[in-house]
Amino acid sequence: MKLLLLMIICALFVRPAEAHTLFAPAGKTLKVHWAVLQSAPGKMPDMAAISSRTVARFTPNEPGSYALYGAVDLQNPDIMRILEIYEDESAYEIHRASAGFQAFIEERKPILGSLTILPVDPIVLEQKKAGTGKSVLMRLVTVKPGNLDEFKALTTQEFSRAVAEVPGVMAMFATSEQGERSNVIHTLEVFADDEARQEYSQSEKYKSYRKKADTMTESSREVTNNPANVTLSAKGLHLSPDDQELSAFPLGQPNTAYAQYFDGQSYLAPVSTEQVGIFNVTFEPSCRNHWHIHHATKGGGQILIAVAGRGWYQEWGKPAVEMKPGDCVNIPANVKHWHGAAKDSWFQHLAVEVSGEGTSNEWCEAVDPAEYALLK
Repeated sequence: MKLLLLMIICALFVRPAEAHTLFAPAGKTLKVHWAVLQSAPGKMPDMAAISSRTVARFTPNEPGSYALYGAVDLQNPDIMRILEIYEDESAYEIHRASAGFQAFIEERKPILGSLTILPVDPIVLEQKKAGTGKSVLMRLVTVKPGNLDEFKALTTQEFSRAVAEVPGVMAMFATSEQGERSNVIHTLEVFADDEARQEYSQSEKYKSYRKKADTMTESSREVTNNPANVTLSAKGLHLSPDDQELSAFPLGQPNTAYAQYFDGQSYLAPVSTEQVGIFNVTFEPSCRNHWHIHHATKGGGQILIAVAGRGWYQEWGKPAVEMKPGDCVNIPANVKHWHGAAKDSWFQHLAVEVSGEGTSNEWCEAVDPAEYALLK
């Protein structure tokens, strides 16, 4: 009993610094379920294509849609399993009502064989801040009822440790079915690639966990999947600026004066206000400013120098350009453009004001959310 209590305390309070937990803000309760889709024979690639051009375009811009992670069963490629995590029931309903999801429902009808929604309770939801996993493993575990609390504590401890300590472990999730089947556990493990998955499974710490866990289970079934492309979302992590690997420039204050011209949270810090105006602008993931123009009758314009994270710059009528630390963009006067963070990364750039005559700023429409969602 003392050992079990110690394990639970460690699992709940000792969180490795590089492992981040998906959670709902105070006053809200996570909505978590598994969606199991079965297509008509041989039609799962078509189902995935429909999803990419419909619901996937809108979900990144839904603040309450925290994660939709899944993959296609290697043994039965007509089955896809997706772990869906929402801020609360209301966020889930917003997702369901979106134009993209409604289009997905309509377009998939001719090829959808069946759909099962399995409500579950979260045990541990750990992931890195950002990254992509190409190898996905799932498990269905039936735990001996008398060992359920101990199994949950052990799994929470190991999954948190793995995400924090092992570079190739991108995310580890465990959920339990509700009601009388609460001892039935579904896990989702996301790795950078197959090599990272093999390295983790052969590690001594994982083997130690597996040995202890197996004594607590009645049965365990492993589900391998086709190669996937799971891009981690930071929306459910509720990270603060202090959690980020930002530049040495000051973060500044929330950019409230210009908030009406930004989608998402940004911060502004003046670096120089003499001779040449230089400001450090910080964007939270998915934050971007509206289309705008720096007018001038002579000279003018702006220079952007990326100093941390990953972001985008786009001129009207041209493709968006990715920006990483060290990249520089020279913006001529009178050119309509926008700039901001990538969906999965904070972004900082220095904005240098170019002196000119007859200068003024014109703020235009917001960036189209569907077009922004297509940026990778």
